[in-house]
Amino acid sequence: MNHPATASQFLHPLSEILLGIYAAESLDDFRERSLSMVKREFGGELTCHNEINLVNGDSLSALSDPITDFPVLRLAFFDHVEQHPSVQHILKVNGSGTSALKTSDFVSQQRWRSSGLYADFYRPLADVRFQLTIGQRIGDSLIFFAVSRKHRDFSETERDLLTSLRPHFIQAYQNAAARSELASLRAETNRSVDAEYIYGVAAVFALMTRFGLSRREAEVLHEIAAGKTNDEIAKTLGISLSTVKTRIESIFRRLGVATRTAAALCALKTG
Repeated sequence: MNHPATASQFLHPLSEILLGIYAAESLDDFRERSLSMVKREFGGELTCHNEINLVNGDSLSALSDPITDFPVLRLAFFDHVEQHPSVQHILKVNGSGTSALKTSDFVSQQRWRSSGLYADFYRPLADVRFQLTIGQRIGDSLIFFAVSRKHRDFSETERDLLTSLRPHFIQAYQNAAARSELASLRAETNRSVDAEYIYGVAAVFALMTRFGLSRREAEVLHEIAAGKTNDEIAKTLGISLSTVKTRIESIFRRLGVATRTAAALCALKTG
């Protein structure tokens, strides 16, 4: 009889993975870190991160190990995606399920290996027979992460571990997405806007008007958007570090955000 895993049974691998994925500075960095760490923890032939836009059909897949034929084979995945039981379940519940899913929760090995999905995609890919999947719908996109094996199914302890990781994967993915967007906006701003405007009174005035900030708060937010640290802001504006921290707390309240990244995104989207 299988019993639920206790926290102590997977505390160490969980904490190690969390430290890694929350440190991701971009979406590409998040994908690389999560694939590497999960593959190391669970083993198996293949670990894959997938993103599918459910409106326009755009998709992205990242693998733990390079497979030369993957760009061609992935077309077969979408030809037969309706045969993937875990993905279809995630779609059915609109990403609201909380547990990691095994293919064996839904289909027998005989049925799985007689499917077109297995024949045209998983067998030539890595002869994947067992899979453990977590997923979430975020806006118009389905984000799912699958660990795959050829020789043995996943244990309930392993399911518990991936289930525990699921909310952290979602949050770390969203954090990384925000950081990627912020980096893109900063780069676009540097390319398209005159430096005198970026660092001048016009930008500060725009932030004051848009968010109802005081001039000093707008100046601090402007520096945050430029990627400055608290120490750098204090030096640039000629104010104390404690004043910078107080202004940032006020800015967060006014903008309804909780992080510097979110505040910077608000500022850079002001236009």
